[in-house]
Amino acid sequence: IFAVARTDNLPPSFYANFANAPQLEKLARSIRGLSLAGKPVGNDIAAALDAECDSVKSALEISTLLDGFRMVGSMALSDPKTLRQMTRDQAAFVRALIRELKITREDRWVRLRLDITPQMLGAGHPSPLAH
Repeated sequence: IFAVARTDNLPPSFYANFANAPQLEKLARSIRGLSLAGKPVGNDIAAALDAECDSVKSALEISTLLDGFRMVGSMALSDPKTLRQMTRDQAAFVRALIRELKITREDRWVRLRLDITPQMLGAGHPSPLAH
């Protein structure tokens, strides 16, 4: 799987979701291009999402923000109220995502890497529809 998208000429409506978060809008607008790659490795899929930013500073801010989201997500999963709003498979996927997602930055690039396993997608758990 491979996809590339230029993001420097997106329509203004794309950024409407960021209207109440000007700092996030600024960071979203700093992304000039995205590439997504995935390849099978045994039963897993090695996936990578690369973002090309307009500056080293923007790349650093984005990678720091993503690491912050991971920390907040981890804290949220320790709250029983959060877990009650998720299925067991959803909670397991989010835990694996938080634990396994690799965030790196080099120059103006931010890379997210994740090996997606069948267990992360709920394989191996009996389906609730099987009964």
